[in-house]
Amino acid sequence: MANTINIKQVQLLRILVKERAIVRLLKTIGNSDYPTRELLNKLGAYGYGHKLLVRAEKIGLVQRKVQKNRVYNKLTVDGKKVVKLAKQIGV
Repeated sequence: MANTINIKQVQLLRILVKERAIVRLLKTIGNSDYPTRELLNKLGAYGYGHKLLVRAEKIGLVQRKVQKNRVYNKLTVDGKKVVKLAKQIGV
């Protein structure tokens, strides 16, 4: 069990180092549910921002759910851990 936790922490640290754009995306989402269009407008990157959002979902940092005709984005537990680590490190 301890090895699993350490591997997970290493993966989160790797995201902090290699995926700085995803970290910015996660910080923008914060603790709220963001509709995709509003989120991408706030980031100022439609095409690239959407690719980042889909990649963050695949990694397991963002949960996306459809309500009526909107897709809402929310941080998962791992996503919140990455944001917390980023704030502690100062990224």
